[in-house]
Amino acid sequence: MKIKELIEILQKQDPETLVLVDGYEGDYTTPKTIKTIEVFEVQEAPWYYGNYKLSPEEELFKIKSIYLPR
Repeated sequence: MKIKELIEILQKQDPETLVLVDGYEGDYTTPKTIKTIEVFEVQEAPWYYGNYKLSPEEELFKIKSIYLPR
């Protein structure tokens, strides 16, 4: 999902709607901050891992991303 897609979705929501992310062991919690990070895509990641990893400095194909940590 890109920011423009997220904005389109969010513009249709009540601005007082709560934003949640997955909790550590289960349930849900609110994000504590918004961070900009650089990641790279993992082509053959196992299904139980995400498709992106934090990018090392030497990575050529960095993708600027927004991260909502718990």
